[in-house]
Amino acid sequence: MKYSMILAGAATAVSAQTTYYAGAANVNNLTFQATINIDARKQYQKMLGGGCSGAFGAACATNSLSAADQNTVVETLFDENIGALSILRNLIGSSPGTTILPVCPATPNSVANYTFPTANNDSCQLTLAQNALKFNPDLYVYADAWSAPGCFKSSGVENGVGNGVICGVRRSNCTYDWREQYANYLIEYVRLYQARGVKVSLLGAYNEPDFNPITYSAMLSDGYQAYDFLSVFYPMVKKAFPSLSVSCCDSTGARQQRDLLYELGRVGGLNLFDVNTYHNYQSDIKEPFDDLLHGQPTLETEWSDGGSTWVSAWDVQGQNFEGFQWAIYMHNAFKNNVAGWSHWWCTWTQPTDASLVAVNGTSYQVSARLWAFAGYFRFARPGAMRLAATTSVMEVYVTAWENTNGTIAIPVINAAHYTYTLDMNLAGTNVTHVVAYLTDNTHNVTLTNETFAVNGGKFTAEIEPRSMKTFFLDCN
Repeated sequence: MKYSMILAGAATAVSAQTTYYAGAANVNNLTFQATINIDARKQYQKMLGGGCSGAFGAACATNSLSAADQNTVVETLFDENIGALSILRNLIGSSPGTTILPVCPATPNSVANYTFPTANNDSCQLTLAQNALKFNPDLYVYADAWSAPGCFKSSGVENGVGNGVICGVRRSNCTYDWREQYANYLIEYVRLYQARGVKVSLLGAYNEPDFNPITYSAMLSDGYQAYDFLSVFYPMVKKAFPSLSVSCCDSTGARQQRDLLYELGRVGGLNLFDVNTYHNYQSDIKEPFDDLLHGQPTLETEWSDGGSTWVSAWDVQGQNFEGFQWAIYMHNAFKNNVAGWSHWWCTWTQPTDASLVAVNGTSYQVSARLWAFAGYFRFARPGAMRLAATTSVMEVYVTAWENTNGTIAIPVINAAHYTYTLDMNLAGTNVTHVVAYLTDNTHNVTLTNETFAVNGGKFTAEIEPRSMKTFFLDCN
């Protein structure tokens, strides 16, 4: 016997954990109903985009591939109609062979001889940026330093136990104040890239300043010490490049970033940066940063598993780094006013979930995490404004975005193991045409053959189990 169950989502929230006893119903035939309301008259943050990094040689990972495949990987990541990434985070190297300052000046007043790190074209980062620009001319390059050169720091070394702080900030106890020299060092990196045809949009002096890894480049800072440096750095950047944005401060997690911002704000430093940047390792975002900011956008700039496994699936085991889970991570961040989301590496050669693309000799594989990115960023382009969006059931997730050209993207995630019929209600828009793109275990942001009858800003659609479906709307 075939059973059909239709429940009004506005009145009943049906959990994905509901137990159905054998013989009671065929789960494939269960259909539930949810109501989604979009109001284009209420707007929130502006989209910055999605991204990844080529740091620590990751940009060289594709070198073993054929020239054609190298090109295809970059295209898959950055083309607006495929992976649709628009942010590339570069490491401003401080290690020998990667730094633009091979020899440290004797004092802060001595001449600093900068040179572009020609070894593999800045560890292939320049090559990656130049190639990505072919597919995305509006590429947003974030140049970020993990550490100042060792001679600028209280520890005197670029990495190792202690790691130190930039000389000149409180509690640094150094012979010289190297803050201005470090600021010049970062600005010079931007000049060197600009001379090679790559515009840097965002510049950062810190990476995880709350964490001392010992084994790789790092530099510590609390919020008060960040103020001491940013008060020198920010005006110097604006004098050299008025349109170049400054970040703060890429803490290891959202909670750690809140702590740093609170301290920075107590000494009046909230106007010394343009973009609030954090990572998602130690803690994920639970509430917007807005109460600690002066209107700056928030960008999540790094996260991955980093372990020794490679997960390419969309939704098989419920593993944290399957594509489906990443779609929900990004949804939660966007609902907390985050304006962009970046994976750690773009590519890597070892089996690891630290990259979106795994390279194995002369072959490569794309993770479904990239299709989660594409489900958002292919349709909600940089500059899009997030709109008010609500759902009547807890296992259906929705955000909505209005692009600068008036089109609207509505990414919807169905966390249930059964189909939902969606009653879509749109206020403040004049929808003329709707198409849908499906991502699940057998579809990678695939255009469906569905047709939608739009009447008075309303239409009905279905969303498959454990899937992401992005509705793309043309409006007058």
